[in-house]
Amino acid sequence: MRKASSVRAVEFTLDASSLDRLCTNWSCRWPVPDDGRWPVFLDALDAVSRLGLDEEEMREQLPDEAEITEAVRLLSLGEFPDNDDDADAWERHAQARACRDDLSALWQDTQDRLVSAAEGLAACPWLHPWAEARMGAQAELAEQQRQLLTRFYAPRMLAEAAAVALLPAPAASAGTGFGIFGSEAPMVLRRVWQAWHAAARWDAKPLAQAALAAEQALHEALGRRRKGREEAEDSLVGLTAAWSEQARLLAAEQSAGRPWRLIAVRIPPRRWYPHGGGAHDPLTSWELAVVTVYQVAVDWCHGTAALWVPQGIGEQLLAAETSMEAVDLLKDADDWAAPASVLLGTWEPEPRVTLT
Repeated sequence: MRKASSVRAVEFTLDASSLDRLCTNWSCRWPVPDDGRWPVFLDALDAVSRLGLDEEEMREQLPDEAEITEAVRLLSLGEFPDNDDDADAWERHAQARACRDDLSALWQDTQDRLVSAAEGLAACPWLHPWAEARMGAQAELAEQQRQLLTRFYAPRMLAEAAAVALLPAPAASAGTGFGIFGSEAPMVLRRVWQAWHAAARWDAKPLAQAALAAEQALHEALGRRRKGREEAEDSLVGLTAAWSEQARLLAAEQSAGRPWRLIAVRIPPRRWYPHGGGAHDPLTSWELAVVTVYQVAVDWCHGTAALWVPQGIGEQLLAAETSMEAVDLLKDADDWAAPASVLLGTWEPEPRVTLT
C-alpha cells in the first residue's frame, strides 16, 4: 500500500449477494451466512485466527525455567529487598516482579483468546473442524502457564487475605498512639485501616506487605508534622501486626477441620481501551491468584472454571463484593462423586454479550 501511487476505497454491503462477487470460483472454505450475519462470521473467524500460534512460538513466550525459579525465590522473601541501599538487589526484585506479572499477563491473554474463540464457534459451529486443533493447543498452553504461575502464590496467604474481609474496623482509643492528630485521630485511623485492609484483602501478597500501604497513608496524614511523629509510626507497626495476627487466627478458624468447597466462577474478560490505551482487568490480584492456585476444571465454551477451595476462600468467592459470578457446585448436586468437570458443565451462567 505504501508503494501504491493511489489508493481507492470501495464500500459494499456484506450480504448473500456479496458472496457471488467475492467467490466467483465457488471455492470458499466455509458456508457463509445469508441472513445478514456476516459481521458475526468475520468476528468469529478473526477470534479463531488469533489462536494460530505454533508450538515453537508458544514455548518462546514462556519465561525461562531458571528465571522463574529465581523470581519465585526472591519474591518469597518479600516484594522488595530489605537493604534500601542495595541497587543490585532492587534490580533483581524488579525483574522478579516483572517475571510474575508478565507470566500472569500471558495466561490472561491465552484465556481471553480461548473464550473469544469459543464464543465465535458457538455462533458459527461449522468452523469447529478447522479450529479444534488450535483450541486444544491453546488450552494446553493455558494450563502450562497456570501451573507455572501457581509457584508465585502461597495458599495460606490467600486464605489469610480472605479472612481480612471479616475483620471489624478498629475503634479509636487513647492508646492508639495517634495523639499528634488531636480530634482528627479517628479519621486518620480510619484512613490507615482502609489502606491496610484494601492491600491485605486484594493484593495477593503476604500480610506484612500490606503494612506498606498503611505507612503511606499515615505519612500522607502526617505531612510536615514532627512532634509525635515517631510515636505514631511506632503505634502503626503494632496496629498492623495485630491486624495481621487477627487475620491469621480467623483464617485458621474459618477453614481448619471444615470440608473444602467446589465453587464455579465465571471469569470476566479484560476490556481493552480504544486507541492503544491498554486493558482494564476486572479481577483483583487476589481473585486471579485464587483462580490460578485452586482451579481443577475449566470450560472454555462458557469461560468458567471450577475451584476446589478451603471454606474461608469459598465464602468470599460467593460474597457479592467479588467481581466474578460464582455458585456452589455441591450445594444441590445429586451426585457429589461426579468429577468437577461434569458438575461445572451443569452450570449455565447468563450468556455474555455475543459477537456482533
